[in-house]
Amino acid sequence: MVEITFMFNDFGVLLQEKLDGNNYKYSCRIPSLDNAFKHKQSTITDKKSLEQFKVDMFKQLREFMERTYEDTRNLIVGIFNVVFATYKLIDTGARMPYLDKHVKQHSVHYIDSDYKICFFIALSYRIRSEIDEKANNNSVVTFAKQLFAYFYKIKGKYQLFEYLYNDKAKKDQSLNKYLIDYKGFNISTEMTQFTDTFNLIVNIYTYHEEFEGKTGQYRLFISYGLLNNESMTLDLLLISDCTEQHVMYVSNVEKLTDVLICPHCHEYVTILSDTNQRANEYFNTHVEKCKSSTHEPSILLHDVLMPICPAILNHPTAEYVMAYGIMDQFKAQRGFITYDFETLSDQVMKNITDQTTLLSQLSKLSITSTEVYPNRDKSYELVKRCYTLFDELANDYQEQLEVYGFPPNSSFVHLWLGQTFESAEQIYQCMKYDDENIPFDRCVKVLGWNSSRFDIALLWDALDCELWTMGVPIGDLNNTKSITVTHKKSHLKLQFIDAENLFGQMTLKACVKDYGDKSEHKDVFPYEIINSKNWNEVLVKTEPFEYEDFKSQLKGGDSITKDEYDQYLIDFKRFTNRLEYLKYYNINDTEIMTKPIMNLIDTFEQFDIDDLHYISIASCAYATKHYSTYFPSQFNLESDKKTYYSDFDINADYSNLNPQAKHFALTAGYWKNKCYHYK
Repeated sequence: MVEITFMFNDFGVLLQEKLDGNNYKYSCRIPSLDNAFKHKQSTITDKKSLEQFKVDMFKQLREFMERTYEDTRNLIVGIFNVVFATYKLIDTGARMPYLDKHVKQHSVHYIDSDYKICFFIALSYRIRSEIDEKANNNSVVTFAKQLFAYFYKIKGKYQLFEYLYNDKAKKDQSLNKYLIDYKGFNISTEMTQFTDTFNLIVNIYTYHEEFEGKTGQYRLFISYGLLNNESMTLDLLLISDCTEQHVMYVSNVEKLTDVLICPHCHEYVTILSDTNQRANEYFNTHVEKCKSSTHEPSILLHDVLMPICPAILNHPTAEYVMAYGIMDQFKAQRGFITYDFETLSDQVMKNITDQTTLLSQLSKLSITSTEVYPNRDKSYELVKRCYTLFDELANDYQEQLEVYGFPPNSSFVHLWLGQTFESAEQIYQCMKYDDENIPFDRCVKVLGWNSSRFDIALLWDALDCELWTMGVPIGDLNNTKSITVTHKKSHLKLQFIDAENLFGQMTLKACVKDYGDKSEHKDVFPYEIINSKNWNEVLVKTEPFEYEDFKSQLKGGDSITKDEYDQYLIDFKRFTNRLEYLKYYNINDTEIMTKPIMNLIDTFEQFDIDDLHYISIASCAYATKHYSTYFPSQFNLESDKKTYYSDFDINADYSNLNPQAKHFALTAGYWKNKCYHYK
């Protein structure tokens, strides 16, 4: 018989990172206990679970050797080491001094007892708190003894009937001999019986001490039990000093873990924060909507047969032209806007928390955009715009704000957004169909390179404006894949997406080289010598930057090449001062994005796929799968070859033509019962 143990593991790997061209960078990652505890836990109780652990290990090895651009830009080329963290859970029940630091938590409840029945005390506290919020410790302990006797089937006056408190049990001393000899609750062998007996969902949390510079945290360790309509949730904090263990009842998991969990669906989660009020507002909005939901699957059957192709049917324009047989009129969105920020960096060295130090703080210096206006012959025209901090110093700045209705304290980014909405209206007029009956979303895409991790964060304060409403972002706060802003008057929408997600992880320079015009190049600019204190002095100078100014302290003193600096000197001769070159440099980054995006649009349009309707290369691939299934002729590029498969006709009748076929009526009631058994 194999001992009951819990096991975590982490691998030491060799990593290959692709740089520009054919250059690669190699590094190694040492296995650590901290990473091991982030991986899936394996519980080994017998030979069968041990064999399953071996199977899972080989599966994990295969997953380690797969490379996906969605997850990482590093290729794992070898595994050279592995670390295993194994331990056995001892019987739970003993009280030790180590508990004191956790008892101070307002959401953790502890009652001292001479017996090792902490599991039953926690359950008693959970049940009694629902019956009487002012239940005293003596009644909780007495009721815990009743639960103990009920669980281990000990006869006597400690009988339990429907969780009722038995007052006679106070005077019964016959149970004491069982309690004195009781060694503690065995989580590994008794938890299944415990959850079944009391119909529980048990969530056990543990405390992780400071490790590798990280502050200790409370985390979910493991959950037991099956959820049903009548089950009760019991949250416990498991504390161990390596020789003894103890559990305590947790009344508020959110306060313990600093994580907000929707109490209705238990799926929407956000980090509890005093500074990020927007995340808290999103959570409160979700809870209000979720409260009115029944959380039951709603069954809706269409009157006619519908294809399983959400990538097509979620596109109103494609759905319309399919239904009316005018796919030849379909056209992709060819108008869009690219944008980019330039920032000022201040070295601050500020301690945010015990484990976090803010090295530098960014502030906005300029924002530029290139607007693409499509023509009917698939050509296009570009309009370039640039707004900087110098605009806020202009004499007519307040007049410019009044034109758009902005408050006096608005930044130059607000001006850019106001102008962008006006430009987007013109781009929409260029893209929409002449036939007003063909639906076309009043939405213009605004693309930035690596904007999901950088530019969106700089836009947050400007997006929160009374002139427009901001939708719920797709992704998380650190990686916002898409966010839509709707103007309250014109109802025009700007959808901000990350252009990098349409190509895969690469630098803008590599993207221009692989997908764009080979003659275009990304220019250089010395970021680090400009900060919030000297920007208005440094940028008005007429002489070019020195070669030493391009050295980056954040990159270990790396600098540009001599050829790049010589090209910079040639480019600088066209401008009167450094500010004008900054505008050129900033605009160039947005302009060189347009050609790769246009080439990508052309590639997908030949298959009647609207590339800008999607927000990532993965969603484009998903759409391609559906289009190639239902419209195979579009993917037969050699027209002289015979087409073996006919295209799907949304108006055709695909019923079974066999008169002998058995008739089957699919009803909403039948499908509802079918879905009910999926639970």
